Amino acid sequence: MDESQSSGEHRLRRIVENCLHRALELDSTLPADDEDWIATGLLDSMGHVDVLLCIEKAAGLADFFNRIESAPPRTIRSTLSALRGAVAAQEQNNPLQNAGPRESDSVIVEIAGWGFAVGAQRIQASALEAEFGLSAGTIRERAGIESVARVNQDENEISLTVRAAKEALKQADLDASELDWILASSETFIGFPSLGALVHSQLLLRETCGVLDIGGACVGLLNALLSAKLLLTAGAARHVLIATADVHSRRLSPGRVPGEFGGLFGDGASAFVLSRCKTGERNPRYRLGDFQFGCTGTFSSALGIAATADGKLELRFDGEALARAAVLRLERIIADFQLQLGVAPETVASLATHQPNPRLVELLAKQTGFPLEKFPVVAKTYGNLGSSTCGVALCIALTEHVAEPTVDRGPVILAAVGPGILWGGGVVF
Repeated sequence: MDESQSSGEHRLRRIVENCLHRALELDSTLPADDEDWIATGLLDSMGHVDVLLCIEKAAGLADFFNRIESAPPRTIRSTLSALRGAVAAQEQNNPLQNAGPRESDSVIVEIAGWGFAVGAQRIQASALEAEFGLSAGTIRERAGIESVARVNQDENEISLTVRAAKEALKQADLDASELDWILASSETFIGFPSLGALVHSQLLLRETCGVLDIGGACVGLLNALLSAKLLLTAGAARHVLIATADVHSRRLSPGRVPGEFGGLFGDGASAFVLSRCKTGERNPRYRLGDFQFGCTGTFSSALGIAATADGKLELRFDGEALARAAVLRLERIIADFQLQLGVAPETVASLATHQPNPRLVELLAKQTGFPLEKFPVVAKTYGNLGSSTCGVALCIALTEHVAEPTVDRGPVILAAVGPGILWGGGVVF
């Protein structure tokens, strides 16, 4: 068995064992390879199905369960055998299988530089409560926010983005003229030229550098990261700048929205330089891994914002329903990546997640079994930064772990939810 086969076999075994652990008590002893899960009373029929569906999802084999439904395996050994057969069939049906290695297979997407910027002012929770006419403790005690970042009069989405982008470019040791694309995302910037086009002008980028503005609100960073990865692996770009920015203080102001909603938000931006490099070309600082996305429309009515004809904002906000949906989806994203990667909570470096408010982060940590310290602090001191919350958290995490040897540091898991409920996740190594 060569090294690649050994690695593939190890991955399949890890998936089976992790799915069994997930169905059983976390500290339970796994059965022997030939021990029948049902005959020994380890699993009932429903638990057996849950384990097999878990394996199907973690292995990325969409039709695995359908293939084995007539005679589902009931031991580790027989399950591994069925998995090998499913993988072999998938490879045989791949029309590119015999065409030799594709260029994208040898391409690594590196996060070469990162940076963030927040509004220059720090507004304390007590001041926010007074500003919005809220009872004392509404923001600090109930939401857990101690302060929010707010822009000065001469700051806006563009200036924050430029600051963050210059820091990312400096860290990547890259001149702005070398960028091939800029991908921008914002939930507060309204107008034309777009945020991406205006940042393009501010950074004096060359005319052949493309601009793409991407939506998704709080999931905007994840959408941009995936789009950049596709551009880079396809060979359509060598260097891509991703930028997110939101200035909530000029949109969600007193009199326009309730303080229980508007008082949670701050102003900030994040930026990342992604570069394309070949396997073995150099040791990348961080490597972009897999992504997952979806939309849970059941909770689409929990949050909605629209501008009225007179310039005011029409807000639909069911905080309790939104909180439940957000925590549940973030928990599932984290659990799925943990299962797919086969890692224990203590080996994950950080969780760069969206942070609606610190209390929900505390709940998420409890639900997932991760120490709260694994979640970079953003909302507690800066407020909910919208499309930049996940980005600022990722910047903090990357800075914290970049000095560690690559072999010693664990993955950084990204997870975000937005109005819709749109959701997305990713992993960085």
